[in-house]
Amino acid sequence: MNGRGFITMSMQELERVKVIEAVVEHGLTIVLVAERLQLCERQVSRLARRYEAAGPTGLVSARRGQPTT
Repeated sequence: MNGRGFITMSMQELERVKVIEAVVEHGLTIVLVAERLQLCERQVSRLARRYEAAGPTGLVSARRGQPTT
């Protein structure tokens, strides 16, 4: 997040936010989203919990802006 309250996201992260939001609002099933994002159902559940707790910011990579090792 930058100083003005904006979130920088990749297109992949933006797509992830849209479908995880649909899971949280009970529009899509976890199984369907897992197939679409090519993740396991457990990971989709974890992402949904992070979205509920922190909003779209919770789905942005935590390594963004960090130097590579």
